[in-house]
Amino acid sequence: MTQDAALSHHPAPLRHQVSAAEAIFAVAGGPLAWFVQLCAGYALATWPCFPQDHRRLTPQGGYAWSFPLMVALLIAGVLVALLAFSVSWRTYARTRKETVGDYRHLIEVGSGRTRFLALWGMLLGAGFAVATSLTAVAFFLVPRCDG
Repeated sequence: MTQDAALSHHPAPLRHQVSAAEAIFAVAGGPLAWFVQLCAGYALATWPCFPQDHRRLTPQGGYAWSFPLMVALLIAGVLVALLAFSVSWRTYARTRKETVGDYRHLIEVGSGRTRFLALWGMLLGAGFAVATSLTAVAFFLVPRCDG
């Protein structure tokens, strides 16, 4: 493909079908949900065990609400990541035919940017949904204060 042919059209001709907010959520929703769940879950899991300068062997009294909140954050993180995957899937379905030609030509001209973001959104959404759900293993099998 020549350079003139590559510049004859916009590299993302179906970009008008996907809003910027939709594209940002599709790509960043899963990682952000995992990050929030990781940080908040760590804080909720450790504070009842380390309220002062020494470690306790059992959670401090009055913090029984922290474990159900940890589980709720985990479930919310998985749901947000799956929602990001779903948004990416729908975006990919709308932009699947964004460019014509062989995949070797797409690399040269950089076409299909909206489709590219949708593919990465699906990968990140599904990956971070799995990563977030694996945290449940630690929540239910590892003692909170004994380790």
